[in-house]
Amino acid sequence: MTGEDNILLARLQDAVLNAGKRQFPTFLGFLNEHEISVALKYINSGAGLDNYRFFGGYDGSERCFLAIAGKGFDIEDYYFPISAICIKYKKDFKLSHRDFLGSLMGLGVKRETVGDILISDGYAVVFVKSDVEKYILSQLTKIGSVGVDVSLWDGGASLPIDKKVLEVNITVASARLDSVVSAVYPLSREKSAAAIRQGLVFVNGINTDSVSHTVKPGDKISVRGNGKFLVSDFSGTTKKGRLKLTVEKYI
Repeated sequence: MTGEDNILLARLQDAVLNAGKRQFPTFLGFLNEHEISVALKYINSGAGLDNYRFFGGYDGSERCFLAIAGKGFDIEDYYFPISAICIKYKKDFKLSHRDFLGSLMGLGVKRETVGDILISDGYAVVFVKSDVEKYILSQLTKIGSVGVDVSLWDGGASLPIDKKVLEVNITVASARLDSVVSAVYPLSREKSAAAIRQGLVFVNGINTDSVSHTVKPGDKISVRGNGKFLVSDFSGTTKKGRLKLTVEKYI
C-alpha cells in the first residue's frame, strides 16, 4: 500500500461512517483503475459498506466516482457531480487522448477532476467534475494548436465509446494469469509474473497479484503499459494438451 492508497482508505472510512447521517450520497472521484481496485478490496473486506455505486457518466466508464449512501437510498445517475463536455474540431485533424488531457492540464485543471475522454472523428466528449465545467467552457479554445468549439454535451451526438477490437487466437500451457498475459503481449513468462507481482495487472477492475490466478471466459484483463483484452472463449485443447483461447485485444 502506498501513501496515496492510505489516504484513499481514510477517506473511504470517513465516508462509510457518515453515510447513515446524510440525506444525500458522499462522493469520491474521479478514481482511476488502481484506486477503484483499492476501494473494492476495502469494500469486499467486510467494511460494512452496503450501499454504494461506481459511475463515471456513462455505462462502462473506466474512471469513476464512488457514491456511498445510507441504506435504502437509490443512487441515481443524476446525483453524481459529473458534467459531459463536447469538444468539436475539423475532422482533418487527428487528436489523441494525450492531446486533450495535455490541453486541460495546461489550463490548470487537475487530473482527478477529469474522467474518461471519448474521441471520434471531429469531436470528443470529456467527462469532468461539475465544479470545473464553467471554467473549461470559458477557457478552452484549443487542443494543442487546433481550434475547437466547446459546449455541454446534450446527447445529440453519440458517445464515441466503440473500441476497436482485434480478435486473437492463442494457446497456453494453462489458464494461469501469467501464462495468458505472456501469450497475449510480447512479454516473457518471467516479465509477466513480475508485472503481476508489482500490481500492474487488473482482472475485472481488481488488482490481482497472484501469478497463479485462474483466468476464465468473460474476464477483462488490463496490463499497465500494454493495454487491455477480453477473454472471450476457451475452445478446447491442442493435440499437445495446450489450452486454446480466443481473446479480444482493445487497440
